[in-house]
Amino acid sequence: MIKEVSANTQLSHYRVLSKIGAGGMGEVYLAEDTRLFRKVALKLLPAGLTADPDRVRRFAQEAKAASALNHPNIITIHDIGESEAGHFIVMELVSGRPVSDTIATDNSIETLVALGSQMAKALSAAHAAGITHRDIKPDNIMVRDDGYVKVLDFGLARLLPTGSGEDAATLAQQTMPGMIMGTVAYMSPEQASGQSVGQPSDIFALGIVFYELATGRHPFHADTLVGYLQAITLQSPVAPSSLKPGIPAALDQLILQMLEKDPSRRPSADEIAVALLGMEKDARDVRTLDSETMILPVVHSSSESPVLQETDVRTTTSDDGFWVAVLPFRSRNTNTDLDALAEGLSEEIITGLSRFSYLRVIGRGSTLRYANQGADLRVVGKELGARYVMEGSLRQAGTKLRVAVQLVDARTGAGLWAENYERGFSAETLFELQDDLVPRIVSTVADQYGALVHSMSESLRGRSPGQYSAHEAMLRFFGYLERMTPEEHREVREILEAAVAAAPGHSGCQAALSVIYWTEYANSYNVRPDPLGRAHAAAQQAVAVGPTNHNAHSTLASVLFFQKDFLACRLSAERTLALNPMDASTTALLGTLIAYSGEWEYGLSVMERAMQLNPNHPGWYHFPAVNYAYHSRDYRGALEIALKINMPGYFFMYTALAAVCGQLGELDRARAALRDLHALVPHAGAIVREEYDKWFDAEFVDHMMDGLRKAGLEVVDTEPQPRKPAPAGESM
Repeated sequence: MIKEVSANTQLSHYRVLSKIGAGGMGEVYLAEDTRLFRKVALKLLPAGLTADPDRVRRFAQEAKAASALNHPNIITIHDIGESEAGHFIVMELVSGRPVSDTIATDNSIETLVALGSQMAKALSAAHAAGITHRDIKPDNIMVRDDGYVKVLDFGLARLLPTGSGEDAATLAQQTMPGMIMGTVAYMSPEQASGQSVGQPSDIFALGIVFYELATGRHPFHADTLVGYLQAITLQSPVAPSSLKPGIPAALDQLILQMLEKDPSRRPSADEIAVALLGMEKDARDVRTLDSETMILPVVHSSSESPVLQETDVRTTTSDDGFWVAVLPFRSRNTNTDLDALAEGLSEEIITGLSRFSYLRVIGRGSTLRYANQGADLRVVGKELGARYVMEGSLRQAGTKLRVAVQLVDARTGAGLWAENYERGFSAETLFELQDDLVPRIVSTVADQYGALVHSMSESLRGRSPGQYSAHEAMLRFFGYLERMTPEEHREVREILEAAVAAAPGHSGCQAALSVIYWTEYANSYNVRPDPLGRAHAAAQQAVAVGPTNHNAHSTLASVLFFQKDFLACRLSAERTLALNPMDASTTALLGTLIAYSGEWEYGLSVMERAMQLNPNHPGWYHFPAVNYAYHSRDYRGALEIALKINMPGYFFMYTALAAVCGQLGELDRARAALRDLHALVPHAGAIVREEYDKWFDAEFVDHMMDGLRKAGLEVVDTEPQPRKPAPAGESM
């Protein structure tokens, strides 16, 4: 065997000219075909990958099939052979660079769509011919100098270990240093776990490439090769738009669908190609419009959260749109650093608001005309077609900074919310100030208890079911969270069921209906058969049609909690927090669920984050801290926190207060709480254990019943619900 291949080495009728590359699947040489007198790329395969005759046979079969493909985006295979130097494959010579270079230098949406559509068409052609690539990664996709994409190495993955989890682990161990972002990092979950590999595996790998083209980052993170296998199998990637604002929702959703863990839920290569070609056409059409009248809807987080971009929007909005405009913040000082902060705040607030699927936000391009103007906000709202307008101003005195922000209902001129933020300021802390202020401003106005949502929901009261659009029904639902009563529950359930029947593909409506169903179970409101089953089905539908809708993942986490599947609950919770870290309301709910599943300290830290995001939070945010103090036998601390809840008419406020006072021996206060409890639920003693069993483990429930008995409540013992044991590594 030849020990070293160099210039003028002859392999069959190919004469090697020079080495042009190397990788895990072999060394690549520029060679000359001495029979046809043409330049070719010759890949010499490593001996370790060709030692198994059966693998070589399978590779040869697929390489022959791939050579028959006649597609402009698939590299042509001219020949395969064996010489004294080993097995080799001969391909057309491509003058260009790998997609990995593009990822490092160009993360524009235009480039992704242009290149991605060609990649998808290549896979579509191969899959139609029954050929699976098995090793899609940036280094196996070339971009020619003229912009054409060429997908390389069809069939070579036949030489890789397959068939068992041990093989996958062996591959991870044997992969050479520097290949972390190579074959292993582009495996599908089924490859990583040693399952059979089909065409959906190519789609998953292509989804990783798309994610990198969009963001410049790999969607999964690990420090070791084995860690990548675990991450690919278990981690849920954050939405690309959360890393790079401005990614259209359709593209955001497409990439996340390609990265679904379940192969059956990934789109086909043909569907991807069609979707990208549509995006490319839309982009071309928009560029041909007159810029003075152009309206480009750009969505940052969900198909239900459009952001109007560009100029004239006078003909764009409707009465049920509830559009929100954020005017450029103004600096009252002649300071370029302050100007930069003002610009950054207004831009990032727009981006933050667009994370909420139920808000419709007018983009910055439409509001720039109002920079440095003191306009009447009612006039501005009318010109923009916005129901709500936010403006802000910055003033500096020495090292002190005051940021004043207000939100106005442009239809009436009424102020809905205003706040002053005082901070220290220096040029070096500009980004830290943005990171501090933007989430607070966004969450305070936009979460489910925010000023925007309250105004929208209240303005929609009084209609009958069937008279709400899907978007309006979703907004009306938030009123239930403020008035959580059986009467409100019944009305909103009817509204949402009618809306979902008319628009089953509306993720926000499905998510809201899921919440209504699981609170039907959790609060025993208007109970009908199988509320958790209905809640689970609605949550799954919400996630399926809106994979970047954080509310969909939040309600799925809630349902999984009540089904006692705490590991799955935690994964959905983390996905929610990654999709929208600025939503205090969902953050608080998930912190509660995490704490009550037994991870008290972590859950309470999440709750603390929620309260910092929105200081105007409702009283129920204090429940986890009350229950943790009670759980820790710190009854005095529990009482101090319980007094902050202030939710008259809520069952658990009275039971918590009574139990704490019962343990402290403060019987007068305990009996007062029980009187209020009995006024609300006369048969409270008969159901209290059952209600607590829904939320807590048996030990905590027994402890709570002890406090209630000491308070004077006649508790009727019922059989507690069985709880699943905590999965390995989980704290209960």
